[in-house]
Amino acid sequence: MSKFLQPRDYDITTLGKRQKCIPGKEPVLNRSGEVIQVCDPDLDDKALKYVSKAVTSTWISSRGSFLTAFETKFAEKVGASFGVAVNSGTSALYLALAAYGLEEGDEVIVPSFTMISTAFAVTYLGAIPVFVDCSENYQINPELIEQAITPKTKIIMPVHIYGHPCDSDAIEAIAEKHNLAVIYDAAEAHGALYKEKPIGNRGLASCYSFYGNKIITTGEGGMVVSDNKEFMDIVRNLKDVSFSPERHFWHKRLGYNFRMTNLAAAVGVAQVERFDELVQAHISNAEYYNEGLKNVKGLRLPPQEEWAKNVYWMYGMSVLPEFGGTRDELRKFMADKGIETRTFFVPMHLQPYYFKPETDKKLPVSEKLSEQGLYIPSSSTLTAQQKDKVIEAIKDASKFFHS
Repeated sequence: MSKFLQPRDYDITTLGKRQKCIPGKEPVLNRSGEVIQVCDPDLDDKALKYVSKAVTSTWISSRGSFLTAFETKFAEKVGASFGVAVNSGTSALYLALAAYGLEEGDEVIVPSFTMISTAFAVTYLGAIPVFVDCSENYQINPELIEQAITPKTKIIMPVHIYGHPCDSDAIEAIAEKHNLAVIYDAAEAHGALYKEKPIGNRGLASCYSFYGNKIITTGEGGMVVSDNKEFMDIVRNLKDVSFSPERHFWHKRLGYNFRMTNLAAAVGVAQVERFDELVQAHISNAEYYNEGLKNVKGLRLPPQEEWAKNVYWMYGMSVLPEFGGTRDELRKFMADKGIETRTFFVPMHLQPYYFKPETDKKLPVSEKLSEQGLYIPSSSTLTAQQKDKVIEAIKDASKFFHS
């Protein structure tokens, strides 16, 4: 046995029919012509100008005018009073949990249908993620949250999946009833609205990601936003290795080096100055795809609840049996035409790190979405010609599978 850390794993054949939730190898893209990626960053000359300014100022580390501007401007755009920029969305989640005081053995309710960073942030603190199924709109199902609450539950952490907000009123009513905090994972939901209002000031805090494929990007990066100043002061202190203001090199808390650089923030400022444009580009993509694909049999297009503004970070849809081919067969067909796609998330309760054979938890909606779901190119840079190529490829696949 190697002395180095070994991965956890299990034989997926033990899952029976549910092993369809586990994707196989990625289809190989045909790169002989144009390749349409799932998502490309949309950076302009202003980003280069601001980064150059940060470089020439010599403020290239974790202080500088761009950091302050980015925190202020982004928090304002998402409806929050305060923002603390960090080095990743995962770090943002971790810091929010740590600042609240989450401890080893505590439980946090997390949707199973999410990116694994949400669960990992809980586990890093020695706490336990308790996985709950989602609704057909991809978001955590509020009706299932209450039955997952135990005396150890401290926090509900909903995720605004693929740019569509959660039902915050229902979730927060449950949290208030049981005296729980709500910390939102908003990594994919820049600009989303819930009941016509920005989502950044809901609950105790919201945590955003600025990874290269996000609507607003800094390459890598994240931010915690909130209206609670006392809480945010702790977040700011923790991310900066908990330096004490009262004396130099004096540390009263366990701190972390999760700081964003002024260089990354310079890119962020340029992005926030285009916030509305970038958000609208994703919505326009979705409107174009909706029109082009509305008559294709066997596709379930992205949800849009009447109380939500979906910003469609990714255009995610399900491939139903009526389509004639499976989700994976469609992906192969698209790849042969030089079009990249991605599967939906593998549910957290089936991930090798979290799977527990002794309980064999079944969350049917998450599992169905994982088996049937994929998203197609969603960049804000997409041209009409590229979107037409994607739509025509899907229609051609439908004809092929029914021939």
